[in-house]
Amino acid sequence: PEAALAATVLVEGWVVGPPDPQPADTRDPRDALRARFAVEVTSLTLDGRRVPATGRARLTVLGSPIAVRYGDEIRGRFRLRHPRRFENPGAFDYPAYLASRRIFLEGWTREPVEVEPASSGFRPLGVIFGVRAMLLERLDAALPSAQAGLLKAIVLGDRSGVTAEMQRAFLDSGTYHVLAISGLHVGILAGALFGLFRLGRASPRLAAAAAALLVTFYAALTGAGASVVRAAVMADAYLLAIVLDRRSDLLNSLALAALALLWWNPRFLHDVGFQLTFLATLGIVLLLPRCVSRLGVLPRPLRWALESVAITVAATVVTLPVLASSFNRVAPVGVLANIPVVPLSGAITTLGAAMCGVLLVVPEGLAWLNQTNVWLADALFALARWFAGWPWSSLRVYTPTAGMIVAYYAAVASALWAVPTVPGGGGASRRWARWAAVGCCLILLVQVQGRLHPAVEDGLVRVTMLDVGQGEAILVEVPGRGRMLVDAGGLLGDGFDVGERVIAPFLWHEWVDRLDVVVLTHPQSDHIGGAATILRTFPVGEIWTGGSPAVSPMDVWIQEYLRHRRIPHRVVAAGDSPLHWGEAGIRVLHPGPDGADESPLRPRRPLGVNDRSVVLRVQLHDRAILLTGDLAREGEAAVLRSGAALTAQVLKVPHHGSRHSSTEEFVHAVRPAAALLSVGHRNPFRHPHPEVVARYEAAGVRLWRTDRHGAIRVEMRAGETRVRGRRDGGETPSESATLDADVEGPLPMQNAN
Repeated sequence: PEAALAATVLVEGWVVGPPDPQPADTRDPRDALRARFAVEVTSLTLDGRRVPATGRARLTVLGSPIAVRYGDEIRGRFRLRHPRRFENPGAFDYPAYLASRRIFLEGWTREPVEVEPASSGFRPLGVIFGVRAMLLERLDAALPSAQAGLLKAIVLGDRSGVTAEMQRAFLDSGTYHVLAISGLHVGILAGALFGLFRLGRASPRLAAAAAALLVTFYAALTGAGASVVRAAVMADAYLLAIVLDRRSDLLNSLALAALALLWWNPRFLHDVGFQLTFLATLGIVLLLPRCVSRLGVLPRPLRWALESVAITVAATVVTLPVLASSFNRVAPVGVLANIPVVPLSGAITTLGAAMCGVLLVVPEGLAWLNQTNVWLADALFALARWFAGWPWSSLRVYTPTAGMIVAYYAAVASALWAVPTVPGGGGASRRWARWAAVGCCLILLVQVQGRLHPAVEDGLVRVTMLDVGQGEAILVEVPGRGRMLVDAGGLLGDGFDVGERVIAPFLWHEWVDRLDVVVLTHPQSDHIGGAATILRTFPVGEIWTGGSPAVSPMDVWIQEYLRHRRIPHRVVAAGDSPLHWGEAGIRVLHPGPDGADESPLRPRRPLGVNDRSVVLRVQLHDRAILLTGDLAREGEAAVLRSGAALTAQVLKVPHHGSRHSSTEEFVHAVRPAAALLSVGHRNPFRHPHPEVVARYEAAGVRLWRTDRHGAIRVEMRAGETRVRGRRDGGETPSESATLDADVEGPLPMQNAN
C-alpha cells in the first residue's frame, strides 16, 4: 500500500542474492553501514495490519551488525520509498538501474533485524552463493588484502576489495573492463576448460559438454550479471555446436544471448552494462575480420600485437557513444595498455579459477599457486598504474546529443559497408557507402561545432540550481561562455562523491569546458563536498571564498590544492568591485570588509560560519537574483545593516529554509516574486521549516523546491525573468512562471501555464 511509503513498516521477506559488498576505502564510520541486500517481500505490517505483498526491495541496515545469505528470511522495521534520481539534465537514472534488476523499492533502518536461516529444502542458487561466500573468505585468508581484492574482482566479480587507487588506475588506463566479469573472462575459462578435458583424453563432444556445464555454474557463481550471462550463453552455444557437430555462428550466438536476457528481463535493454557488452562484442565480430584480413604475412609476435590492438579499437569504436553518454570518459591509452593487460588478466582468470578449485578442498590453498597469483596481481596493477600515468591517458568528454549519436553510428555503419571483409571487394554500392560515411562525419562535425558555440545568447543570464539532495550547487551562465559555479555540495555518505556523480555529469551534459569562477560560500561539506572533484576535473579561472577559517579536512585539502595548482584565490567581501560580464554584473554583498563581522544581534560576538556565507547579487538591467549561501538570522541582520540594495525578483532561500533564517525583515527587504529552495527529499533536518514556508506564502512568494521540481532554471532578460522546474524523467519543464516586474517596483508573479 502507498501508505507504507510514508511511515516505518514491518517488512517480511527472503533474501534473493548475496549482499552488496561495501567498496574498499569508502567505509564511513558515520554511516555505520552494515549490510545492503535485495529481498523478495512477502508481507508488510502497518498499524498492526498485516497485508501480503510481492516484489523486490533493496534494504539497507545501518548501525547493527548483520550477516545474511541467499534464502534467509528477514523481519524488521524499515522506512520504505520509491527509488529517486537526481533530477538534473545528464543525471544517472538510478530507478531504471534498479528496475533492470527487478527492484522497485528501497528501505533502510537503524533497528535490529531478525534473520532466520533459509528454510529446509534444496535451493540450487543458495548452494552456489554459499560456495561463493566461502571462496571469498578463503581468498581473503590466503592472500594479502590488495591482491585478494583484485583476484576477487577478476575471478568472482566481487569488487569490494578494489581500492579507490586501483579503480582510478584501471579507469585512467582504459583497462577497467578486466575488473568486471565479461566475455573476456568467460571465453578464456571456457577455452581453458575445454583444453583441459581434451588433455584428459575426453572426446571433443564430452569435453564441450563438461565445459558448458562448468561455464554455466561459473556464471551463477559470479552473480549472473548481464555481461556474464551474455558470455555464458555465447560460450554454451559454441560448445553445444561441438556437441551436436554443427557449425557455430558468432552473430547467431550473440543474438541468442541478447534474446535470452531480454526475455528474462526486458528492462536490460536500457541497462548500460547490457549495451556495452553487446556492442563491444558486435564491434569485434564485425570489425576484427576486416582488420585481420589486411595484416598479410607478418611475424607471429607482431601479428598477435596488432590483432590485440584491433580488438581494442573495434570494441572502442562501437561503444564510444555509450561510454561518452554514460561516463563522459574515454581512455586512448587503452589501445596500447590492453596488449599486455588482456593476456595477463587471462592468466589470472585461469590460475585464479584453479586456486578457487583448490580452496574448495584445501582451505589454505597451495603456497606456490597462491604466490603465483600474488605476483600476477602485482604485475597487473603495476601495468595499470604505469599506463594511467601517461599524458592524456584518460580524457573527460562532453555528453553527445541524440543527433550526434545517430550521425556517428550511421558513419560507422557506412564505413563497415564501404570496407569489404576481404581486400579487393568493391562495387558501386561500396563507393556510395564511402560517400555516405563522409557525409555522416560532416554532419557530426557540424553538430559538434554548433554545440561548442556560446550556450547563452546575448542579453540573457541563466542560473541553474541543481538537485543535489541536502546541499547546494548553482551554475551562473552569462553571454560569451562566462560561467560561475556557486558551491559544490550535496548528498554525502557511503562513499558518495557528489562532484563526480551529480555536478560533473550536469556540467558535461551542458558542454561546460571551463569554470571562470568557483565560489565556495562557506566551508561546510553540504556546500563544498564535491569541490575537490570539480577542481581536479575542470579548468578553473579563480576561487572566491569569504575568508572563513578551515573547519574540515575537505576545506584544508582545497586550500592546499589551490596553492599546489596555483589557482588564484580571492577572499571577497562587501564593497569589492563588481564582476562585469558583458551586460551582467555580479556584486558581493557579504561578508563585511573588516573580516570580523560582529553579530548585530549579539554585540562583541563574531558571526558563525553559516552567517559569514558569501552573498552575491547577480543583475542584468532591471532583473536580479540574490544568492545567500547559508545565512541565518544574524547574517541576514548584518546584510540588512550594510544598507546594500537587496531587491531581486528571485531569492535563493537562505540556509535551506531552516527555522532561524528568512526573517520577515529580510524577505520584505528583498521583495522576491519567487524563492528557490535546495533541499533533500525527506531530509533529516526537516527543511524547509513550516514557519518559513508560511512566511513566504504570506508574502505572496512562489516557492520552488529541488525535492519537488528537480533542477530549477532561472532565465533573466531585460524586462523578463522566467523560472522553470524539471519534470521527473523528462527534458520539458514540469512548471514554469514568468516574473514581469523590475527590481524597483512591486513584484507580482504570473503563471505561464
